[in-house]
Formats: sequence, structure tokens, C-alpha cells
Amino acid sequence: MTTTELPRAYSIARISKIERAADGTVTSRSLAEPKRKRVSKRYRKADKTLRRLARAQQVAADEFLARHERSNRKKKNGGIKKFARNAAKAARKGGKKLRVF
Repeated sequence: MTTTELPRAYSIARISKIERAADGTVTSRSLAEPKRKRVSKRYRKADKTLRRLARAQQVAADEFLARHERSNRKKKNGGIKKFARNAAKAARKGGKKLRVF
């Protein structure tokens, strides 16, 4: 293994060396960065669509959770009473993030 390659088993973002010069200045130097996994041209569009869908679902889930917790704080059993409204608004926000062609 050279300093420019990393084994695939590790999820290391970067290896940096921090050096201090004689005059006291601090510099960092990147020793190794992992190779980016590429997607073949054939599957790029599908990969992009799947990634966009996953992000939209994450936004919708986070939005629903925030609305649910807010409803519970405001009223007793508020999360249950406003479930449909919170879910619809979260789905709408996720749909905006999805941005289908």
C-alpha cells in the first residue's frame, strides 16, 4: 500500500500531516485521499434519481418529525390529532425536494 492509496475497508476521508515550521507557522499537507467510486455512464441517470429520491425522503422524514414534536409540545396528544396534516405537509416538502423532471 502506497501513501496515495487507501484500502477500501476503511472509511477514512483523508490523511493529513500537520507540520510546524521554524518560524512557528502551521501548515497541513494531504498525504492520501481515497479514490471516488464512479458510476458507469449506463447507470448514472438511475443513480442520480435514486440519490435524489433518498434526499427527498430524508427531508420529508425530518420535516414530519419536527412537526410531530411541535404538535406534541403545543397540545396534549397533538402529534396524534394532527398526524394527517403533519404527514401531508411533510410529504409536500419532500416532493418539492424531489423535483421530478
